Amino acid sequence: MDKTILIAGKEVPAGKDLASSAVLHGRTVFITAESDATDTGLADGSNPVAWNKGSALSSRSLLISASNKNGHLDEAVLIFDEEYFAPKFGVPGPAESTRACDELILGYQYLTAELLLRFNQRKIAGLEKNPGKIVFVYKPNVNEADAVKNPNLRLENRILSKTLVASASVAFKVFAENFAASVCEADDVIPVLVECDSSNELSKNDIAFMAWLCEYLSKLDDLKKELSAKQKVSWIKAGAKVPGGFGIFKK
Repeated sequence: MDKTILIAGKEVPAGKDLASSAVLHGRTVFITAESDATDTGLADGSNPVAWNKGSALSSRSLLISASNKNGHLDEAVLIFDEEYFAPKFGVPGPAESTRACDELILGYQYLTAELLLRFNQRKIAGLEKNPGKIVFVYKPNVNEADAVKNPNLRLENRILSKTLVASASVAFKVFAENFAASVCEADDVIPVLVECDSSNELSKNDIAFMAWLCEYLSKLDDLKKELSAKQKVSWIKAGAKVPGGFGIFKK
């Protein structure tokens, strides 16, 4: 059976390369879009789904919409691309802080809770052979404090993360780690933590990154020995091999 993947956090059109690459690697793809997204599929065959990040109900509706179209959901990739968010949020203030909390913190937590509930229900009902996979992709960026400590960073002509994005980035990483810890003994879901720093070549190429990730997730189903709890709560670098010593990614 073909696998279905949800890509959330880097909306179309910015996430179109991620979606296209997943389609090429045999996935039926759903990717989040702004709340005015239509039901029309994209040219690459992927399907945009509306996500109002500040609404718990929207996270539930998103999964229902994807499942109704394809009958099942196998993998979810939650992406926090700090450089992508950096120009979208300004200085703290009542309205801006609320928006940042909704879009950069609560949305991920709402969606994770709904994914866990769905994978658990499907497992109990005997509808899924393999556990669902929730992937947290963390892509940090240089923030303003970093630039003060090292002025040379300002010379790289890149957008720095201001207070709201920088603090939400840390919140995402801590949430991902502790969620993974909370489910590391579960049999209905496998957490996967992927960190992409600026020196990682795959982090600069969404097509190559998703190609690696799809193959990595597929290999997890073929492991003879289940990942340990420590492995599940540890961050891996993009391009890493699946535990077991064999390579899976080729350029």
